Amino acid sequence: MSAQQDYFAFKPGTELLAGRARAREAVEACLGSLRAGVLPDDAERQRVDFKEEAGRRGAGGHLLPGSAENTKAADQLADEVAAMANTPGGGALIVGVENRSGDLLGTELDIEWLRQQIYRRVDVAPEIEEIGEQGIRLLVIYVAEAREPVEDTSDRIRWRVGAASVPADRGEWWAHRQDRSGWDPMARLSSFTVEHVTPEAIAVARDYLARRDTSDEAQAGLAKASPADMLRRIGVLSVDGYLTEAGALLFCPAPRPWLSWTRLDVEGGDILAHDSAYEGLSLLEQLERVEALLDAANDQITLPGEFSERTLRALPMRSAREAVLNGVVHRDWNLQEPTTVTWVEEDTSLTVVSPGGFVGGITSANVLTQRFSRSPALADAVRALGLVDKQGVGVDRMYREMVTIGHRPPLLKEEPGPRVRVRLVGGRPVVPIMRLTSMIQPVARQRDVQLALIVHTLLRNPFTTVQRMAGVLQRTEDEAAEALEIAHRCVVDGNPLITPLKSAWTLSKEARRMVGGQKSDREVLQRQRVLWFVTPGADEALEVVNQWFAVQDRITSGDYAALTGLTTTGARGALDRLVQEGRLVRGEASGRNAHYLQA
Repeated sequence: MSAQQDYFAFKPGTELLAGRARAREAVEACLGSLRAGVLPDDAERQRVDFKEEAGRRGAGGHLLPGSAENTKAADQLADEVAAMANTPGGGALIVGVENRSGDLLGTELDIEWLRQQIYRRVDVAPEIEEIGEQGIRLLVIYVAEAREPVEDTSDRIRWRVGAASVPADRGEWWAHRQDRSGWDPMARLSSFTVEHVTPEAIAVARDYLARRDTSDEAQAGLAKASPADMLRRIGVLSVDGYLTEAGALLFCPAPRPWLSWTRLDVEGGDILAHDSAYEGLSLLEQLERVEALLDAANDQITLPGEFSERTLRALPMRSAREAVLNGVVHRDWNLQEPTTVTWVEEDTSLTVVSPGGFVGGITSANVLTQRFSRSPALADAVRALGLVDKQGVGVDRMYREMVTIGHRPPLLKEEPGPRVRVRLVGGRPVVPIMRLTSMIQPVARQRDVQLALIVHTLLRNPFTTVQRMAGVLQRTEDEAAEALEIAHRCVVDGNPLITPLKSAWTLSKEARRMVGGQKSDREVLQRQRVLWFVTPGADEALEVVNQWFAVQDRITSGDYAALTGLTTTGARGALDRLVQEGRLVRGEASGRNAHYLQA
């Protein structure tokens, strides 16, 4: 490979554009074959596949009318996108064509809906374009080659061979990846073999694999496989018997600690415990030791009877584990210092600091929506072991797990060094908030991180807007508007979760009542500043009004009533008092058009 070729191999954007251009040419070639009345051959079909929209056949194979949303089609296409992403060079899917005959059937699937549904299922957000072919609407899904194996909705790894998608294992995937430009150095073969692997590391791996929840029978039996078979199937052992760099890091003795644990009483206070004597332990063993220390520090809390004596951790364990694992998997391994894990007793807080800054376009402002692995081979091996979910990063789950029980969202920040600091603050779960989030229907939306953040925002603010939620959700304004509409369609106790108010949105009366309706809850809600704007005092009233004037040029008694839960008469009285204090002035209109302006 020439120096010029090697330089471009490490420019993902350049490589992606070149691959997309090749895919467009292949799509046009396949459509040209259809126009000529012939089906493309298997070689062409490896890069481009035809897909009839699933779920559109009725009795006797009759083609049913199309619709903008079709979950069966989303399930089908998500699996095919995963297979195409695993295929060297990626490719494209043409939706709306009968696979065997090449007949043009068309599709009415909405592009943005389909992209989001595919992303939710397999964590791949492909580019989708609409084209017209002989007057029939088709969709072309362009799929870039993945940087690490992509599991489909059944936890399988498949790729394209000719016109079919066939099973592959991680070892095959990484072996092929090594022959391609831009591959991950962590996938490079080391000089270590199975003989260098510690029995303790294998035992830790078996334990993690035994806990993994998977529908794939082959994966379920991986915990009992021989060491060599296990290592090969998780993609860290070559056919020649050599471990990859990722495999050696995970399973072989380390010359230095890659992790350290510190337990403090308060920030900057006394050290209650410190553990960093990890030389000679594999990374897996170091992770297990820190996880055990975290488990011991993280107290269990029993909730009141309305949750049937439910027991939770002071800090959600899944969030804590994700913070530690992200600090290890995505750190800069060229730096020698350990990833530090610090627990502060009085704050019930966990801080993880990992060497190296954000990479791949990731910033603290887009961690919820962007995905990039500094070391894809290591990230994939950790995922294969069941240490993290197949989505990989898990930041969205850290957010959801925290805010749905009343805690603040995680803090993720790049600091000088560079290094990345992740901070989680737990404590006693806020039962009124749990009461609300556990009542949201449909039940699937209780797992929606966007919905969780919308509820979190509206519990602490009298209203929100599309523009504000775009920043909170780290998405475009169009995507934020869609998320708010989805939240509006959700219900609690038969009533909408949120309601529109002019250009803004508020938490519905029923949702507010569910959170703040019990006197015994009000003290904890006041400490958390939850629903502070409901029947506000004088200072809070002015704050509500000023927030409203940030997005509107006037306020009515109806607006203020909707924001604060007061009656219209009570709202008018509160606004009149602000007029008397010189904070507001009455508008010139009267009657139904009566309003107030900033002084």
